Amino acid sequence: MELGPIQVVIGLACRKCRKDEDVELSRCGGCRRISYCGTVTVIAECQSADWERHKPMCKALTALEKNSAAAARLVSLLPKQPLSDLREIRKLTDKQVDVYFTYLQGQTALENSWIHYEPRCLVCTRTEMVMRMETGAVTQRLIPCPRCMRSFCCSPAHWEAAHALHHSPSTDWRDGFSHCQMNTFARLQEWVDAGTSTLFDRQGQLVWVPGRIKSRWVSLEGKTWEGEFDEEIRTSYGIPATIPSSSTFLLSSASDTLSMPMTILYGLSKLNEDDSWTRKQTLTVHVLGASDREVSCRPVFEEILHRLPGVDTLEIVLCGPEVPSRDSFDHEICPECIARGRSCVLKCAAELVFATTLLLWITDYSFSTYHDFVRKQGNQFKTPDLCVAFNSGAAQHVDYTWRTSIKVLAERKLPSLFTAYCREEAEQDAAMIRAAGAALHPALGPCLNPWGSQKALPTAHSVYGFHTDNAWLAGGFK
Repeated sequence: MELGPIQVVIGLACRKCRKDEDVELSRCGGCRRISYCGTVTVIAECQSADWERHKPMCKALTALEKNSAAAARLVSLLPKQPLSDLREIRKLTDKQVDVYFTYLQGQTALENSWIHYEPRCLVCTRTEMVMRMETGAVTQRLIPCPRCMRSFCCSPAHWEAAHALHHSPSTDWRDGFSHCQMNTFARLQEWVDAGTSTLFDRQGQLVWVPGRIKSRWVSLEGKTWEGEFDEEIRTSYGIPATIPSSSTFLLSSASDTLSMPMTILYGLSKLNEDDSWTRKQTLTVHVLGASDREVSCRPVFEEILHRLPGVDTLEIVLCGPEVPSRDSFDHEICPECIARGRSCVLKCAAELVFATTLLLWITDYSFSTYHDFVRKQGNQFKTPDLCVAFNSGAAQHVDYTWRTSIKVLAERKLPSLFTAYCREEAEQDAAMIRAAGAALHPALGPCLNPWGSQKALPTAHSVYGFHTDNAWLAGGFK
């Protein structure tokens, strides 16, 4: 769902035109949740033009604020003192969101989605709506951080209490950035993305692969995104050296999809004792829990071929309930790879069924789990070079029966790698993997992924934290 830039969602940019600088903004007089260009005494053009779209949400939030039962429940949840334990803050926020959704039942998904990013006090989780419920004063506002303008507190005293949480370096994110620095980086990223939107596909992804082919495999140990790709992305998009920051943010967007092939390469290099895997005629990777994301950005997997000149064919098998039901997916590779007789093949695991020794394509057969895939293939199953699960959330999504699939991976000693959006999910997934009997590779988690996406998004209904594609390695094993 398209929410727009976070600045719009948190009310610090115009809902209609999305301007946040050099304009005077006023809150909607009904829900007081979003902003438009103009003053409180002048009906702005943007607000008038957006009213039909905003009206359902406005009425729903206004009704919620006037609901005495909801107000009593939300106010009763407020802590008596500022909190410093992030787990307690998250639990409290989850309880508040549950109250919102209880009283917003029947409303549209768009209205509900705006609740996820409603500004809250960092240490007591008060929102402006709850502040109005608590005091009856319609003028009370949260105080934004003057540096990042993305985090808030309900009073100067609570900003004092939140200082360490917001400004101290964190080991949860790359480069030890503080929460404030991550907020600032995310805001600048949105600004650059808006200015380069024509480079993105319909899914909002920048799908880019360097045109060069490496002459030999070079280890990724100690390498960085900037060192490996900055010069290439500058050349590809004609970015002059006089604009240093532009390539940084463009590369961050590209890393959102490139993190998949780079993480695969990193995992393969750690799980193999030598480099013979870099010279295989066919390299096979099974993607567990795959979705249409892997399909829509499939060109990025060619980067694996471009870094492994000794491999002729890359075979990617997508397995999961969200994978489009097709036997294979069209994919054009670069002219040089074609001239060398190389290929990159994406297949849907749900269409692969073996009958005796023949590989058949059957379009009416489907399943949702990897252990079903392995079981159905029986003795025709061939061990892949790597099984990878991107952002699996294995410990949180029991409906996919990850435990059984992980047990199969461990019992068969299949080389495997799991990634996660954040530290918390990585640690939970690692515990599940260990419980299945797998011994984790010490360099593959739970730890920060050097090839995780550089593009961070705020964590939904949370005052603190970000989720990033493949940000953490939850565990690698074989």
